[in-house]
Amino acid sequence: MNVEKIRCGQLVVCLALVLACRTTSQAQDQAAGVPAIEQLNRSARAVRVERPPRMDGTLNDPIWQQASPITDFRQREPFEGQRATENTEVRILYTHNGVYFGIACHDSTPGGVLASQLRRDVSQEYDDYFEIIIDSRRDRRNAYLFQINALGTQRDGLLTDEPQMDNTQDGDPGWDGVWTSEARITQDGWTATVAIPFSTLNFMRSQDVVWGLNFKRFIRRKNEEDLWSGWK
Repeated sequence: MNVEKIRCGQLVVCLALVLACRTTSQAQDQAAGVPAIEQLNRSARAVRVERPPRMDGTLNDPIWQQASPITDFRQREPFEGQRATENTEVRILYTHNGVYFGIACHDSTPGGVLASQLRRDVSQEYDDYFEIIIDSRRDRRNAYLFQINALGTQRDGLLTDEPQMDNTQDGDPGWDGVWTSEARITQDGWTATVAIPFSTLNFMRSQDVVWGLNFKRFIRRKNEEDLWSGWK
């Protein structure tokens, strides 16, 4: 996956953290026959909190409920543009020091979640995993990638406009960022918590900063890729 395919939207930091996603222009979408849902800005509001949520791989901390969930993922594979076959919810909080993602990957098949990889920065192509893509410069050419499987194993890297020798994985794994994550397999699928310090994203304090953002979920047993935006 390169950045053009991801087509990150925008994240604005003001009094609150606002996340929006715009794919192509309306005229381009109409010419290409893209459904109206992809012509709209995709946005969600993150909530500022005084303390970080518990980063234990669950969403049991009541503070997560202050954030409205991001939903309505669409398939890129195998049926482009159709609704995801399993529900995904993402909640976003932030403090003075960093941003926090609470992820719920629901699964209608008990025991259907696949996860075996325990080594950091190794391909998770045989596991269920979730990706967070952040374009902190909003140049639509470079982005940070944070990936976690259902066991909590991390993989991170950089997405650039430079061609990669190995295009079977998302991003260049040569970059290692400082971030924390945990995950738990449940009867309803799996959940995860991710904390990313602003310093990892080279973020400087400001009253008006715009980032790019996207999410991807991979369901191994179905070979299904679900994106929040830019699925086409």
